[in-house]
Amino acid sequence: MEKLHLDRYRRFKSEYVEANRELFEALGKGQSPHTMVITCSDSRVEPATILETKPGDIFVAENIGNMVPEYNALIGDSTQAALEYGVAALKVKHLVIIAHSSCGACAHLYHEPQEGEVELVHVEKWLEQLQPAKYASMLELQADSSKNRSEVTEKNNLALSLARLMTYPYIVEAIEKGELKIHGWWYHVGTGAIEVYNQATKSFSKV
Repeated sequence: MEKLHLDRYRRFKSEYVEANRELFEALGKGQSPHTMVITCSDSRVEPATILETKPGDIFVAENIGNMVPEYNALIGDSTQAALEYGVAALKVKHLVIIAHSSCGACAHLYHEPQEGEVELVHVEKWLEQLQPAKYASMLELQADSSKNRSEVTEKNNLALSLARLMTYPYIVEAIEKGELKIHGWWYHVGTGAIEVYNQATKSFSKV
């Protein structure tokens, strides 16, 4: 495995970097990404691949469950730090949250611990913040039991995170000034399809 990674690096260095030398020389002087992406740590979700971007195009923050915590000036978790830097310092023009299908974080909200399984202390604590999405999904599924629980929860989690962005004062300020646009996407891992969340209708539509 180590040889595989090193071989790929050497090919990246000799082929991609050499073919894009001007780009890398510019990147060596600084970054000015136009878009920030918040997505899941899941290995199947690769923003740069999905969006076909070049190095320097997007500023990415990943966490378990592509979650935006509520704003708290006294807690410096990595997602809040990334949001602050991306919006306030880099002044990105677009902020996209990419949720996805088959999300282990959302599925874990319904998990019943089994004897002998690995205890995920930090994961459990982090996922406490997703409980409102679970409760909203329970109500939605009660009204329509034909819906897929996983997809409903993933999409409610996305809507929750989008709403939480508006608890960040610098995000609200940037939106009020017309300097920032917010987007929510749900990505289907198995097909590559994307559904876009419409803030006005609170619904998703396929691209």
